[in-house]
Amino acid sequence: MQTYYSFTQFFDNVCSAHPNITTFMMDDIRTIDTTKATLFPLANLIVNNITIDSGLMTYNVTLMVMDRVENTNNEGLVDEYSTLQWDYRGLTNLNDVWNDTLSTLNDVISFIQRNEESNAYQIYDEITCTPFKDRFDNLLAGWAAEMVVVMPNEKHIVTGK
Repeated sequence: MQTYYSFTQFFDNVCSAHPNITTFMMDDIRTIDTTKATLFPLANLIVNNITIDSGLMTYNVTLMVMDRVENTNNEGLVDEYSTLQWDYRGLTNLNDVWNDTLSTLNDVISFIQRNEESNAYQIYDEITCTPFKDRFDNLLAGWAAEMVVVMPNEKHIVTGK
């Protein structure tokens, strides 16, 4: 039976299996301890709302993939292969973070669209991905994907009354 728990567990399993995601969570992003390097890159699922209708459960969700933006100085604290970007804080790896997190998010979405359980979890409509940085008053940047995921509602029974 499909439940809220099985839905969120599915996203946890898919995200945690990706080699570029270290942590999956569903908590408030503003509470993340950004000093813990072992948490990143990180995926966060936000369930915005659920609609139940005609034997379907429609989840409107935001899936975010993010990493820490690292500052560097002229001595090159970021490796030589990074594409450094100058911003008001100095040189950062922001473009690398955006590149890697969008690629990872695209992998996760593609897997969900083509997985063997596609009859249980289907992504409808286009997916809008929006880049962010400094959104949560911390050093995280990445992409947020707004999507609609539909799954069968096995509890929906028509009684004819």
